[in-house]
Amino acid sequence: MLNAHDITVSFSGEELFSGITFKLNAGDRIGLVGKNGAGKSTLLKIVSGEQEYDRGSMAFDKDISLGFLKQDIDFEEGRTVLEEAYQAFKEIKSIEEKLETVNTQLAERTDYESEYYHNLMHDLDELSHRYELIGGYITRVKPKKSVLGLDLNRRIFIK
Repeated sequence: MLNAHDITVSFSGEELFSGITFKLNAGDRIGLVGKNGAGKSTLLKIVSGEQEYDRGSMAFDKDISLGFLKQDIDFEEGRTVLEEAYQAFKEIKSIEEKLETVNTQLAERTDYESEYYHNLMHDLDELSHRYELIGGYITRVKPKKSVLGLDLNRRIFIK
C-alpha cells in the first residue's frame, strides 16, 4: 500500500501542484493523465523517491517494491535494446545471482545437520519466495515479447 497525503511541490516560488492525496492498494492499476507541464513526471519521481516534495506525507508498506521507467533514458554504449529492456529487472537479476551462490554452496556442503546448512536452506527459501513474488520466473519472456512487439529489425536487439 502507498498513501500520499497533501503533497505539494513548488518550483521557483510557484506551486506546480498542491493537495495531492491518494491511496494505492496492492494490485491497483492507475493511469496518470494531464497536460504537458502539469507535474505527472514530477509526481512519479516523488513516489519513486527520486525527488523531494515541499509539504505533505507519504507512507509505504515495508515490503513495497516500486519500478519507474523514466521518459528519458541514458543508454549504455554497446548494449542491445533487449539488454536495456532487462535493466528494468535489476532486483530479479540480483536475486538470481544470490540464488546461484546459495545453490552452489548447498551443492558443495555435506554438513546437512549443521546450523550453517540450515541457514543456507532458509536463505534459499526466502530468496525463492521473493523471486516468485516479483515475477522472476516469467520476466525472461516479457522484455523479449515487448521488444519484438515494437516490430524492430531483430539485429538491433539481439547480438
